[in-house]
Amino acid sequence: MVTSFYRWWIRLGFALVLVAMVARPCSADLQDLMKPKGRKILFLGDSNTYTGLYIAYVEGYLRTRFPAEPWELINLGLPSETVSGLSEPDHPYPRPDVHERVDRALARIKPDVVFICYGMNDGIYYPFAEKRLAKYKQGTESLVAKIEKAGAKVVLMTPAPFDSVPVKKNLLAAGAPKYSWMKPYEGYDDVLRKYSDYLLTWRTKGYTVVDAHAAVHRFLKALRMKEPKYTISGDGIHPNPTGHAVIAFEILRELKVPAEADRVEFKFAAGKASRGKGGAFEVMKNSTRVRFTGNWLMPGDPRWHPQLDKIEHVQERFNQWPLVIRGLPAGKYEIVAGKPAKNVGTATAAEFAKGVSIGRFHDLAIFAGNEKLGADIRARQQKTGLAWLTEIGHKRPGTPRLGGFAKIIAADAKERAELMEMLRHRGQGQWQGFLIRRID
Repeated sequence: MVTSFYRWWIRLGFALVLVAMVARPCSADLQDLMKPKGRKILFLGDSNTYTGLYIAYVEGYLRTRFPAEPWELINLGLPSETVSGLSEPDHPYPRPDVHERVDRALARIKPDVVFICYGMNDGIYYPFAEKRLAKYKQGTESLVAKIEKAGAKVVLMTPAPFDSVPVKKNLLAAGAPKYSWMKPYEGYDDVLRKYSDYLLTWRTKGYTVVDAHAAVHRFLKALRMKEPKYTISGDGIHPNPTGHAVIAFEILRELKVPAEADRVEFKFAAGKASRGKGGAFEVMKNSTRVRFTGNWLMPGDPRWHPQLDKIEHVQERFNQWPLVIRGLPAGKYEIVAGKPAKNVGTATAAEFAKGVSIGRFHDLAIFAGNEKLGADIRARQQKTGLAWLTEIGHKRPGTPRLGGFAKIIAADAKERAELMEMLRHRGQGQWQGFLIRRID
């Protein structure tokens, strides 16, 4: 009898462990997104998500890095929205609450992964108060529960920083009778940091949390060492394209995406590619001519700050495209490309042996059309996002509405299919030639 009692407890304990293991969420990384049912990705958030730039930049990476994967990124960001249901007294209308529309969105879209980014509006631009943070916690926990009940994985995002530099004349000190987004509390970014710290505690529960707040601050700190007056957002709230890029890079970093876009390797003695898609290798006196093909890089945006690549190490972290040549005679070489031919860079034999990333060279034939690809993705995201927002419905006055949902979504599906086809086959037909000439 005693033995049976202990066996029962052991079985019960084992069952509880299994339940806990099943119930515990796994942090999302790119492998999760690439599972057979992991390619429909929904983004919920306020106006910074509604703008859609960081979503388009992430899509640009996914499209070019994995051209055979049928990604569908859907932007359902809504300006003014909160997860807490709070509004400041001077807001012209009650702020929309995501809970009013999320059930419709989940039922209609059936996403596999949902990114949620709230907080900027949830502190209602007032000094910190525990009761407001409690509402934010309650709203976040409820939203996560609804998403998981619908069968989707959750990725949490901290809000972008509140940048006080461009709006100093509008700031109010502690003790003012009331605040608003037009007249915010001067220390509002400290409030957002507390909200961000709360979201980061979800990592201990096994969730992926993208700390956009800290990432943008790191970038600002680095850039302001050279440009003290630089601001990431003209109104202190909405990041510019550079700010959105930093957020996108932090998403990609948190997802542990691969750094290499492609790779080709040559052996100097063999005269042919040993890895990658390269196909031609010609040795001449004091020079070598190579010809190769491969994938595109993650597209950029001409509006990004010139220092973004250097500060964020974009080429190193996300856009490596190494050209490896082993066995070159020791020395320094210039790399000549294009018509008319011009010097696009230099590298030593030792650097070629390790791999010279051609992503650092601009205006190469192999990347022709890369910038247009990025612009096309941004334009398509803006249109489809507004179409989905209209279709799902919301209670925010003044937000544009877009009719013809079925036609827009059908056109989007066709464009995505054509883009996948083009990107899959492009690496077989677009070639790049380099003349590598010894200069020492």
